[in-house]
Amino acid sequence: MNREIKFRVWDKLPKKFLDYPCYFNHKDFNEFTAFDRYFKCDEDECVVQQYTGLKDKNGKEIYEGDILLDDVKIPLKCFYDNGKFMAGISYASQEWFSECEIIGNIFENKDLLK
Repeated sequence: MNREIKFRVWDKLPKKFLDYPCYFNHKDFNEFTAFDRYFKCDEDECVVQQYTGLKDKNGKEIYEGDILLDDVKIPLKCFYDNGKFMAGISYASQEWFSECEIIGNIFENKDLLK
């Protein structure tokens, strides 16, 4: 599967996502380019989350840290583990992701996982 490699960045200080997508700089994992901007991400100040290359049933891009709801109505966190994107505690297929709906993320809506 070919997918677009891009990231979103949660800025811990103002507690919000950066307003522009960030692209991986091959020289250093913590360096990103965002259009005309270039910055180094300090892990004390931000959290980088990768795009899965998949979209939910409403066409929204799914990133690590998104909280997804499927037809069983159990909220599950999307994360990356051992070369695969997972939901909850197990691997989920591309079809499963495309039938889910993003209902939030772990920074702004962590209470959805309780």
